[in-house]
Amino acid sequence: MLDQIPYEYQAMMAYQIVIVWPLWRIYRRAGLNPWLSLLVLLPLAGSLLVLVPLGIVKWPNLPLPAPKPRKKRMV
Repeated sequence: MLDQIPYEYQAMMAYQIVIVWPLWRIYRRAGLNPWLSLLVLLPLAGSLLVLVPLGIVKWPNLPLPAPKPRKKRMV
C-alpha cells in the first residue's frame, strides 16, 4: 500500500506524526486544548492552524516575572 504513495507524501506524513507529540505537550503547557495539535495532520494549512493560536493567545501557565528589587540610595 505504501508503494502507491509518492515518497514526498510519505516524508510529509512521517514529519507530521513526529511533530504531534511535542506540539501536544506545548499546547498543554500553554493551557490550551492539546487536541488542537492534531490539526498539523491537515495538509498544507495544518502547520499554520497549529502555530497561529500559540502566537496569539496569552499563555496562562507562564509564571509572572518577579519584581526587581530596588536599590537603597545612600544620602
